[in-house]
Amino acid sequence: MWVIIDTVVDFEYLNRENMNGINHNMRKRIFIILTIIWMIVIFAFSAKDADESDHASYEVGLTIGRIFIVDFEKQPVEEQLAFAASVDHPVRKTAHVLEYAVLGFLVMGAIYGLSVKWYIQCLIAWALATMYATTDEFHQLFVPGRSGEFKDVCIDSAGVLLGVLLGVGILHIIHKKTNMLE
Repeated sequence: MWVIIDTVVDFEYLNRENMNGINHNMRKRIFIILTIIWMIVIFAFSAKDADESDHASYEVGLTIGRIFIVDFEKQPVEEQLAFAASVDHPVRKTAHVLEYAVLGFLVMGAIYGLSVKWYIQCLIAWALATMYATTDEFHQLFVPGRSGEFKDVCIDSAGVLLGVLLGVGILHIIHKKTNMLE
């Protein structure tokens, strides 16, 4: 694990810059830009009507079948589609968790370094990304064939929490590693 982190992050450089000043400001700007881009991506997925969304989910289901089921392509098309339909719900909910885990991670990166305790930063990141999830579900009320669901906000919120915790864990590892270099 340390080998991977060492190859990705130049800890000596981070230590010299002390995670403050230019590096800190540049990191914040990059995370803010990436957060905005990711919010646009989420909005674009949510703006797809029911038919487009169903088609995309079925394609993922068919891909899962091709990967995990021996001779899946040899099965009749009806059976392949039945399999795709059977995994449709888990595919959609997993997509919710993953897309919002990314958002939680990015928001955490954007606000990290505020002059409040780390757990308050986590709470702020979680709250901001969860509010976005709420507005996204509201937006889906106006998309043909789609609906805004409270349970999806809860699933999105769990994904946000996962991303925030991942972000905090990575930042903790970076700080622990940079402090070891001093």
